[in-house]
Amino acid sequence: MSDKKVIAEDEISIFCEQIAMVLKSGVPLYEGLEAVCENYKDTKYEEYFLEINAEYGRGSSFYDACKNAGIFPAYMLQMLNVGERSGKLEDVMDNLSKFYDRESKISDMIRSAVLQPSIMMVVMGAVVLLLVVKVLPIFQEVFRNLGADFSETTNDVINICTIIGIVVLVILLIFIIIAVIFGLLLRSDKKQQALNAAGKLLKPVAKIRDRIATERFASVMAMMISSGYNLTESLEMSADIVEDEKYVAKIHKCLELVNADTSFGKALEEAELFDKLTLRMIQIGITTGQSDRAFSRIAEIYADEVDTRIHNLISWIEPVLVAIMTVLVGAILLSVMLPLITIISSMG
Repeated sequence: MSDKKVIAEDEISIFCEQIAMVLKSGVPLYEGLEAVCENYKDTKYEEYFLEINAEYGRGSSFYDACKNAGIFPAYMLQMLNVGERSGKLEDVMDNLSKFYDRESKISDMIRSAVLQPSIMMVVMGAVVLLLVVKVLPIFQEVFRNLGADFSETTNDVINICTIIGIVVLVILLIFIIIAVIFGLLLRSDKKQQALNAAGKLLKPVAKIRDRIATERFASVMAMMISSGYNLTESLEMSADIVEDEKYVAKIHKCLELVNADTSFGKALEEAELFDKLTLRMIQIGITTGQSDRAFSRIAEIYADEVDTRIHNLISWIEPVLVAIMTVLVGAILLSVMLPLITIISSMG
């Protein structure tokens, strides 16, 4: 099958949730899988899911059927394989559904953080373009028809405002192009590279990226531990999932410390994977044998923080753009009003 690609995160979440529901209901997987795959008829994923159902029906494992379809991410397949072999497929699919639902929401928030300022920049550019190309020339022509003689100062003001408008248009065009490219990268397999680049340029974006990486790490650790993996194996697996280069380096440092017989809690602290408050929560979880629950709760905490930071970033960008647009429009209108005031004064 050609042109295979990983399906959207929200679609993965729905698929995993459907499989979890089938398993919870006690229906045999081969019967439930057929019903689930039937739901994808007349969609762009139809042939992929029909292929999964057919291969599973021919005796392949559920993991092999999904893997050979070529449309699922590596992490999902790894977890699916673990769940099928350990007999915990129901729990794994349920956790995967929640994980990819969260990933989808994060992607939507990031796209919204890019889209809203982009729309405002387009509106701002349209207003400035209208003023520079249409309004100023019309007023200048009206002044000339009225026989008004422009002073050198008035001419300078109009010319300066016209130049400012043109410069602003060029700058806005550049920012709009960058925003469009960034938005396209977010929809491609280059999403993480785009976020890394944005994080290097903008400190608020870097903080959001770090929190997303921390949340993802905690989520993966919770799922891996609850699926039967020990702490070392969970660390190794999480390093392949998090993707953020800076955070992956911290995970590798933590893994090295653990392999050197450093306690897990101490290794997390020295690798600076979490803050002190969450580290205490993890330590209590390890002591009580509920480390998976501790990691799950930490993931929820960081998820809320990611939401707050993204909303704060959007709420900060919009007023700044409005203020800039107000100043620019005011400057251009002032260049129109000055000659008009001069004419009215001379008539008086």
